[in-house]
This record gives sequence, structure tokens and C-alpha cells, in this order.
Amino acid sequence: MHMKFLHRAVCVFSCAVLASGCGKKHVQTVADGPPLSMPPPPSRVFAPIEDEEPLAASNRPEATTAPAPVVNPTAKPAAKPKPAEAERPEQATPAPAVVPAPEPPRELRTASAPGDAESERKILELQKRASSTLGNVYYQGLSAARREQYEQIKGLMVEAEKAMKERNFVLAETLAEKASKLATDLLGRSQ
Repeated sequence: MHMKFLHRAVCVFSCAVLASGCGKKHVQTVADGPPLSMPPPPSRVFAPIEDEEPLAASNRPEATTAPAPVVNPTAKPAAKPKPAEAERPEQATPAPAVVPAPEPPRELRTASAPGDAESERKILELQKRASSTLGNVYYQGLSAARREQYEQIKGLMVEAEKAMKERNFVLAETLAEKASKLATDLLGRSQ
């Protein structure tokens, strides 16, 4: 009993010594500085929007040029402008923008040719390989996660078959490859 008491006293004393070194008697606080000054909001004056030529039109050389003004020799010379009118800058009328001809609509087609026999053969081979690999897997011996993967592989094979019927060979090949790789991986882990 004396040893237990001595052992506890040593533990309490050493904890007190260690804890006293971690604490400070006076906590230093940082005084709050002056409040931050907010900049004034930006002015809300908007400049008028000027009509600009489209970028596509600026890249092409202009096919039409403005004709030179025709001078009529019998017309009277223009009267001198008044001083108030002379101070105003002359406003040029903007040239009409050249509107490009609309492109004919493009024909949309699938990514692969509908009668691609080589793709179809490759997809069927991948599906057959995945199916035979899944046939070699002992389903009852799989864990819950592996059973979920097994069901996912079967779902991929069904989707690949559906894509084949829709003649979407790119998607069907991708799904069949994925199913085949997952089935091989599942067989390797289950053995």
C-alpha cells in the first residue's frame, strides 16, 4: 500500500511540474487596431455603348468600298457655317455592318459507321470474354462489396448490349471493355 501511495504521489508531482511549464501567468492580448477605413464606392457613370463591328467581319477584307461623293457643278456653294456650328465636331455616320451569309445547317451523324462489322465483332468478343470470366467466379463466396461489383459488371454488359442495338458502337465498346476488365479483376481477387 505504501508503494502505491508513493507511486501516485510521484505521478501527481511530475504532472504538476510538467503542467506548470506549459502555462503562463499573464495572458498577452493584442490590442484592437483602428477600424479599417472603407474606400468610397466607385462612380456609377456609364459611358455610352458604341457600335462595334463584329470580330468575324473585322478579319475579312471589305469587298465593298464607299463610293466617292458626287459633286454637282451647278449647285450653289455651301454657306459659311455659323460659329456655334463650326465649334461642334462633325459626326460621321457609321457605315452599315457587313452581315455574313448564314452557314447551311450541318448534318448530324453518329460517331461510328452503322455497318462497322469489325467493331461489332470486337464488342461481341469482349462481351463473351466478360461473360465467361463471370461464369468462373463463385458468387456465393464473394463478400458484399464483391457481389455489388459482380452486379455492376452484369449491368455494364446489359448496357453494352443495348448500345449495340442502338448502333452506338463507341459506347458499346467502352462498356464492354470496362465490363471485361472488371470481371478479370474480380476473378483474380476471388481466387
